Amino acid sequence: MKDALRKNLATATSVLNATRGASDHLVGAVNGGALSGKGYAAIGSLFGEVIRPSLMQVKTGLDGLRADYERFSYEDSKISHFGVLKEDELNMQVAATKRQRDATTRLIEANNAVMNAVTIVPGLSEVLQWANSRLEMVVAQLDNDVRDLEGRIQALQQFDTATRGLFQKSLPRTVTATFKENASRADPHKVWTGSELMNLLSLRSPAEVERMLARNPGLVQEFWDSPPPADEVASWWATLSPEQREKWCQAAPAVVGNLPGLDADTRIHANMIQFQRDFYDRGIDPKSPRGIVLGDIMKALGVDAFSGPLLDYEKLARELSPARGLLAYNSTAQPPLAAIAVGETRAEKLGKVTWAVPGMGNGLGQPDRLFGWTNAAANLYQAQEIAEPGVAHMVVAWIGYASPGDVSVLWGDRARAGAARLAKELDGQWAAGAILGGNPKPFTAVVGHSYGTTVVANALGARGALAHNVQSVVLLASAGVDNGILSAASLSVDGGAGRVYASQSSQDQVADVGRYYSGRGDPRDELFNAKVFSSEGDLGQNLEPTDGHDTRGHGSDRGGLGALAHATAGHGYLDPGTEAINNTAAASLGLDGKINGGTHTGRDR
Repeated sequence: MKDALRKNLATATSVLNATRGASDHLVGAVNGGALSGKGYAAIGSLFGEVIRPSLMQVKTGLDGLRADYERFSYEDSKISHFGVLKEDELNMQVAATKRQRDATTRLIEANNAVMNAVTIVPGLSEVLQWANSRLEMVVAQLDNDVRDLEGRIQALQQFDTATRGLFQKSLPRTVTATFKENASRADPHKVWTGSELMNLLSLRSPAEVERMLARNPGLVQEFWDSPPPADEVASWWATLSPEQREKWCQAAPAVVGNLPGLDADTRIHANMIQFQRDFYDRGIDPKSPRGIVLGDIMKALGVDAFSGPLLDYEKLARELSPARGLLAYNSTAQPPLAAIAVGETRAEKLGKVTWAVPGMGNGLGQPDRLFGWTNAAANLYQAQEIAEPGVAHMVVAWIGYASPGDVSVLWGDRARAGAARLAKELDGQWAAGAILGGNPKPFTAVVGHSYGTTVVANALGARGALAHNVQSVVLLASAGVDNGILSAASLSVDGGAGRVYASQSSQDQVADVGRYYSGRGDPRDELFNAKVFSSEGDLGQNLEPTDGHDTRGHGSDRGGLGALAHATAGHGYLDPGTEAINNTAAASLGLDGKINGGTHTGRDR
């Protein structure tokens, strides 16, 4: 904004000086007799008595604007290192962080009470002491976060006080009118509806939308938060020629690449255009969350070993086996958001598509988060290929929401926010298959793990959230289903409870802790009525057990007791060769006959 204002002031000053020079020359010629007659005398009076004073007024206004600009730049330099500051959001973050800190403190107190009890389990005291030491570090960090957020709010309030009233009284009426006209074209404070955004796409040219995005980059996030209805997007795209589609991809890749309702090939193409622009943008700090995500995406796409300014990373990723593509890419969100499609994009038209939603600790902006989840999705894809040969499959490794950390997993706000976007994506998957792909019965499955099951249940359980049902749902190691979702039958799934599956290993205590402290329900409960399958392993079928909470295990030992333990290498829920991935693949594809050990209702057989 400052750069644009500086350039506008320079342009206005240049035009004003040229106009004043021409006016002075004309008035001098009239007064000096070079131009004479009644007509020229009238012109001399007009310029001398009206136009020249008006130009002086504009000059005074521009001088005032310049002074205000310098004051604004000085005050802005004090807070620019904070990035974008929004007081309402900061206040919400302060309140949420304080709640997390207080809840963590209560958890420490509860652990202390257990340690001080008369009857104590051998070894439990040491575990709780170790856990409390970790929790105390969390409390200290949360206190620091509160102080930092409050400092940002104070800086923002001081900036508001110092800059209030700037760019107002110094504006001449004609300049004010120009500013209002420009603002009406792309108001950065306007909240757009999905229908308005659809009109923007259908009634404007790619070049016009490109200019709007340049004036108001926040429009990209508006398209993410409130995308147009997926069926309308697909119907609009179907009317465009290949040349027109390419113009849209080049002009607005950050919008087109994230539009639910468009086919996977289009979205991948548009997102890779934006990705490669960002990848070569020297203004993006490699150590910032955006910079880290760029490297993470390269690894997730499997193209990190290649380098060179002329390389086509989209083509290189498609040529892998299985193929990979950047299906979603929102690097300016906080945190960044993305999704990788693994497998055959023709599955939208001819096969089955699965959306995989991760749980806690998967937020982007830290190294290898997307890479790790994409590898888990690739494992699931391979298991689906084995379970159903000859059918096209695609698995989407989706990190399209702000995955919670250690303590925030106990609250449902992030699940509800993620569910809103996931619901749009799932309706978009239907539109891409049915409208653009000509598939009369698109097949979409959803697999959630840990807190991801909370996201999935909210997306499918909110009344009216989905316009079109999905065909299968798998809830692995659930951190709990919100209490307002009473049964599997209430989810938007064809076949109702008969196509809702759940599983948890008996060696996974992390999921138990998440449900206990959050108060959310277990989808394996008999009243929820999901179809429960085993993750315990079956050595007779060469299927390994899952021995912890992770989707992909690591290390040769579990590293701790109970809720502190992790899955060992080869024994995560989505590790190849486990009973869990075998059964998850079969369940997600609706192949009950290939679920090892069958299914039952309730936690116990």
